[in-house]
Amino acid sequence: MMNNEKRIYVTLDTEMDSDVHWIKHFPAEYSSVIEGIPKLFRPIWDKCQVHPIYFVSPEVLYNEQCVEVLKEEIEKGAIIGAHLHPEYILPESIFGEGMEKEKAKFPCYGYSDEVEKEKLKNLTELINEKLGVRPIWYRAARFGADTATIRSLKELGYRYDSSVTPNIDWTSKGGPNHTLALDKCYKISDEDIYQEGTDSETVTEVPVTIYQKRWGIIGKLLPENWLFYRWLRPTHMTYLELRHLINQMVKEEKNIGVMMFHSMEIMINKTPYVRNVWMQKYYLWRLEKALQYAKSKGYQL
Repeated sequence: MMNNEKRIYVTLDTEMDSDVHWIKHFPAEYSSVIEGIPKLFRPIWDKCQVHPIYFVSPEVLYNEQCVEVLKEEIEKGAIIGAHLHPEYILPESIFGEGMEKEKAKFPCYGYSDEVEKEKLKNLTELINEKLGVRPIWYRAARFGADTATIRSLKELGYRYDSSVTPNIDWTSKGGPNHTLALDKCYKISDEDIYQEGTDSETVTEVPVTIYQKRWGIIGKLLPENWLFYRWLRPTHMTYLELRHLINQMVKEEKNIGVMMFHSMEIMINKTPYVRNVWMQKYYLWRLEKALQYAKSKGYQL
């Protein structure tokens, strides 16, 4: 899967719905999977020849309608990855009544290495059981992966991780400092997630594509916040910004890019980003336009 071809991986963190404050409630709702994937995303995938990677959170697999949608996506060429929201799978699961009262944790810091590994193992087996595929791609919820995470992934047979967000420091929220990361694909060292290793059998890091701050000199004066950085992400970036970012990738001869966003971001009032039908149309428009532009620059999707 990794060679000299130019490719942008279109990746979706595939989860239950939240509300406009990013809070997830029980009983869980799954409109972005049951309706959003087949009705809103799939027409764009077909038009732009996209083979998306769905990083699937555990709770999605508890719903049979979601399972059927994802099985259909697999038949159409989609890739299934694992997305560990640790609070929703054993051991120590809180999925159920009152779960919104619990604060979400970073998988690598909220639990011991042993518990994190057991949760990863359980999620891997759940995906295999429900969807009939064994995932080899992984992204941690809240980008919460560290060196111990990578060791566990290696033991479980994973080949690719996409948890690293170059230039972004999550320590103020209790997470990792990804400003130390390499801004390229690399074989991860067994000793340090941010260092390149020599073991050909280890996990390859495929980081989310993120450049320095937006808005030039003005941006440098802004406080540290992920929204102020230039992501290959339609969530907060305009089409013009996405186009400029793709042009920068071409100029730097960057053959591999990773676009990421959440499945529920395109649903109305399921995140802060889409509050009405016009905002929804605009989100889908800039997603499709950015993908079309990337294809015009020679990137496979």
